[in-house]
Amino acid sequence: MSIMSYSQHYYNCVANNIEVYFEYNNSVVFDTGKETITSDGCNTYKCKELSVITKCELEQYGGPSETHRYSRGDNLVIQGIITFFTGNPLTVYHSNKSSGGVTPIEYEKQEIHIKIDDVDYSGDLLIMLDRLNKEPELIITLLDRWRKAIYLKEESYDADLYYDEATLSFFHIFELFGESIAYELKSKLENNIESMLYQHFKSYYYSESQTKQMVEQNRKSVNSLLIGDFLNLAIKVKYFLEKYELLDDNVAFFIDNMIKVRNTIAHGRITYQKVFLWPLSPFFNLSKDSYENIEFLFFLSAVMISKYIGISCWEKEWNETKEFLMPPNHIISAFLENSLVIDNFNYGMLVQGNKFNITWRTLFNYYVKKPKKMIRECMEVAMKDSFVNTSIDEDNAPDIFNISIIFADSEDSDIKKKAIENVKTIISNSWYGWANFKDAYTYLDFYSVMVVWYKEFLLQREYIECRNFN
Repeated sequence: MSIMSYSQHYYNCVANNIEVYFEYNNSVVFDTGKETITSDGCNTYKCKELSVITKCELEQYGGPSETHRYSRGDNLVIQGIITFFTGNPLTVYHSNKSSGGVTPIEYEKQEIHIKIDDVDYSGDLLIMLDRLNKEPELIITLLDRWRKAIYLKEESYDADLYYDEATLSFFHIFELFGESIAYELKSKLENNIESMLYQHFKSYYYSESQTKQMVEQNRKSVNSLLIGDFLNLAIKVKYFLEKYELLDDNVAFFIDNMIKVRNTIAHGRITYQKVFLWPLSPFFNLSKDSYENIEFLFFLSAVMISKYIGISCWEKEWNETKEFLMPPNHIISAFLENSLVIDNFNYGMLVQGNKFNITWRTLFNYYVKKPKKMIRECMEVAMKDSFVNTSIDEDNAPDIFNISIIFADSEDSDIKKKAIENVKTIISNSWYGWANFKDAYTYLDFYSVMVVWYKEFLLQREYIECRNFN
């Protein structure tokens, strides 16, 4: 014999300007309209209170104390839905009180809706709930992995603590999507091979029956040679991205680099390093570019989930974020060798951006990853005219500052003079983009990039002489 039991959980939602109501399975979630205050130990937040009510059918021998165990599944799914729309992790740790018992809990039924900061996502919510009904296992897993990843990301903010683990959680999403299209991709590749073999043997035999016979005889061996038993993760993820119109050269390059990072984390590597950056991690990290990579993974995984579900969340944010992705090395090399044409190129594009993402920022990052004198000299030859003739303002100064530190070691007197002037001018106006201009040297030292002039500039405390320095 079973009994009906009811649970109610209250959550502090960091997305304070949220209005929501929807039903999922045996649960209902809504904002109570109340504001609460919560603290993570470092910061205090004003939150909106959310209520989740769940109806459970319990075995009589368990009693009402089992209500929270039976309602946990619905609660986790609802946390995943709210997290995805807000971008802030909602977990059991954000629950400030709960209750359970056999007395039904009254609430006011409403139309399904979700609005955050006056942006209405109700249409997307309806589609998500429909997909959850049709494909519960995969959608729930995707939302839960994403929620865990961003929880780890947020917990790492002040100490760079869980970035390795967050990276792996984001990659669980890539792996799930990779497996979801693996059969489709393999079938497509096999069909392409069969078509290729047909055209090949048709040129030899002309006879339709002989051609088909030869295709059948060779198909398996050629499939084994060209495809093999397993498709690697990069191929599957890129196919998914292409299918949903998210793939370009820069995204493909990012995926290749991130798979190397993921393999380093997953399989273990020597982690010792002498130089650290703020925030100081309590452990040696396996990934050097933790913060930057995590931000890209956050937005890319979010838009992948949206595209798969059939909604438009996170598209705008991803389109803005991907403008900072590094171009592939061969694209930058081609640009520096003057064999890559950018339509209507002007100096402003090196700050404002262009379709290849070749900017002062990406050129700086390119050199940081390959800090060789010959590369710097190649950059100087290609960029001299643009560099010398670019005027500094508050908007472009942070990127000009970084590349100027590199060019200050140039043997070209015009470039060197301009670079040193840039550095001093930007420091005097506090336009450098770092918390402290000395952090630029720490960052370069972290990546083993030698900057002779700037190091001497700091050692001799020449920055004190910069006009308006404070």
